[in-house]
Amino acid sequence: MDIAENILKLIPFGKFFMLIGFTEEISNILSLIVSGILVYFIVTSVKKFEDWYKITKAAKDLKPEFDYLYLRDLSDIFIQTKATRISPNRCNNPDEAYKHGWNPFPLIKFMLKTSFNEKVENEKFYLVLADSGMGKTAFMVNLYLRNYSLFNFNEKYSVRLLRFQSPDKDNPVDVLERLKSTKQYDVNNTILLLDGLDEDPFIFSKDKSVTDETAFNNRIHQIVSATWAYKNVVITCRTQYFPQQEADNYELNISKPNRKGSYKLQKYYIFPFSNSDINKFLDKKYGVLKFWNRAKKNIARQIVKDNSNLLARPMLMSYIDYLVEDNKIYTSTWQIYEVLIEKWLIRESEKWKKENKQKIFIENLRKLSHRVAKEIYNNWINDGKLLIAKERAKQIADEFQIELSADEVNGKSLLTNDATQNWKFAHKSILEFFLAKEISENIDFAMKFDFSGMDMTKSFCSEIGLSTLILSNYVPIKGDQFLMGSPESEVDRVKERESQHRVKLSDFYLCKYAVSVADFKKFVEENDYLTDAEKGDGSYLWNGKEWKKEKGINWRFGVSGKVREPAEYNHPVVHVSWNDAVAYCEWLSVKTGKTFRLPTEAEWEFACRAGTITPFNTGENLTTEQANYAGNYPYNNNKKGVYRQNTVPVNHFQPNGLGLYNMHGNVWEWCSDWYDEKYYDECKTKGTIENPAGPNSGSYRVVRGGGWGDTARDCRTAYRDLISPDYRSRSLGFHPGSVP
Repeated sequence: MDIAENILKLIPFGKFFMLIGFTEEISNILSLIVSGILVYFIVTSVKKFEDWYKITKAAKDLKPEFDYLYLRDLSDIFIQTKATRISPNRCNNPDEAYKHGWNPFPLIKFMLKTSFNEKVENEKFYLVLADSGMGKTAFMVNLYLRNYSLFNFNEKYSVRLLRFQSPDKDNPVDVLERLKSTKQYDVNNTILLLDGLDEDPFIFSKDKSVTDETAFNNRIHQIVSATWAYKNVVITCRTQYFPQQEADNYELNISKPNRKGSYKLQKYYIFPFSNSDINKFLDKKYGVLKFWNRAKKNIARQIVKDNSNLLARPMLMSYIDYLVEDNKIYTSTWQIYEVLIEKWLIRESEKWKKENKQKIFIENLRKLSHRVAKEIYNNWINDGKLLIAKERAKQIADEFQIELSADEVNGKSLLTNDATQNWKFAHKSILEFFLAKEISENIDFAMKFDFSGMDMTKSFCSEIGLSTLILSNYVPIKGDQFLMGSPESEVDRVKERESQHRVKLSDFYLCKYAVSVADFKKFVEENDYLTDAEKGDGSYLWNGKEWKKEKGINWRFGVSGKVREPAEYNHPVVHVSWNDAVAYCEWLSVKTGKTFRLPTEAEWEFACRAGTITPFNTGENLTTEQANYAGNYPYNNNKKGVYRQNTVPVNHFQPNGLGLYNMHGNVWEWCSDWYDEKYYDECKTKGTIENPAGPNSGSYRVVRGGGWGDTARDCRTAYRDLISPDYRSRSLGFHPGSVP
């Protein structure tokens, strides 16, 4: 109590409040409040003065590399950069990484207190890697500004900061030359910061006989040779500039200038924002006590709450004003990217064009970005590079009558360029947005798209109702003419049903696999669908003597009449009728906006044959190592095989020449056609039939392929059977198809 009283006596405001009539107790309280406010303003003023001092002095020293406003922007709303020695790209979001025990460390603090104080001579070079928009330059600037702190008492070394990108873009000067021409310090006691290796205009040779890899290695050695005397050298670069480094060990070895020994290039990966980092960012951006920003801050908090994984990158957080100003509720990542990209298009038009030309500029730039995304994707598929050559980029730009110089696509734009003016997207997720857009508009592109390594594309497609699993599982089949049916010489042919006739087909798609239990389960759950078996009195099982309909048996059950365990969810669904198969295809059509249906009988046979003219697409025989059927009954007196008495997974065995699985055996597959025994003979009399769809009516639908419990004879490519459309059994499934 005595201590508190003594403190109060030291505070001068208490007596003042007592003089104007307040009691001693109230005066003491008011005195504490006023003193606290005063201390807050003093500390804030000192901090603001220090920031102004640091930035002013740094801007003077860094001119023309950086100007005052740019430095202020990078320091005003800076959240401590965190890093790891493992690329965060291996996890989908920062929270997932935290759950797996990753512990990202504050990079500036770590370097100042640990890295720069290590006395290991061969560990003086550091490479800081991150995707675009992750704050590499902000990290370097704020690391540099620590050198100008008024309270920098402990650090006994100087710091220098330069960009690889030359201030004069028309006549670029090598950073190593600029390093010589600037004020020299005691290099042995200086930390050198080199920002943006990926923007170095001298990283590739102009000599076309020198490969990019050789030029890159030569440049690295050149940099090491020119900077080895510095105490430490920190270099930043985009991860995607040489993504193979993510798979390497965490250290790269660089030969010393005298080629005796090597330096270890230590690698650190910048980590995305955590939820607490995002909250700190919003507090800095909108203020803690700035009540006039409260509405904006609340909107921003809600956006972040709904999309925390998306906004874990400084680049996207820096654009949050674009989202706040529209005062919208965002329910998907897709919506956020739509807004950000549209705002970017508007900003670019205002930057480069007069008002009367902005509208057409926006439209052309949108088309250009979309087309460039497609081109980059093709390059990525072919050679693993997420970029497009400047010559090709110019050709595409010319197609849309839009001129974009390197300056116009560089910097904070969504499109950017590397050291050799190759174009790319500033952030891979932006590329993936445009790819998802193309998928939604172009079924041919969608069906061929490879989603490997394109997680954001998967996410975007899912949000707009496109099942990536569905799209990526479909095989484009080029239409052609073929002889449908079986030749008279084929063993075990059914003469009345297999008359050969010529058919011409248009292009179509067919799923690689029969519909699995997992696929059908999703359809049922999304639609509360009841199959014919569930609405009726079950499905047919073989009891050893006869086929008997068992009540309660439906798509959830396997061939033995037991409920499928999750381990068999990748087996083909059975106990489904033709009506159920058609309902599934209609659901896909609504879900994707594409036209899905059962294949016609002609399409099924053409796809099964895959260019062959033999009884099976495997040749003159079908073994149980190639297909799932009753191995006790082989074809044409060949060797007996295994009788599994169950289905196998939909991707079991080798696919045929078109990449289609289990076209022979496993389950019978519904086709769209009605059955008529005379239909083939009628087609034969007409010559070549184009895209036959079967009879106009009938009582039975065609099934093809044979099943797990059937003979090899029934699995022949040309073999056909007929079943009532409401029939269901333990060996009936389907292979859905689609049209362009």
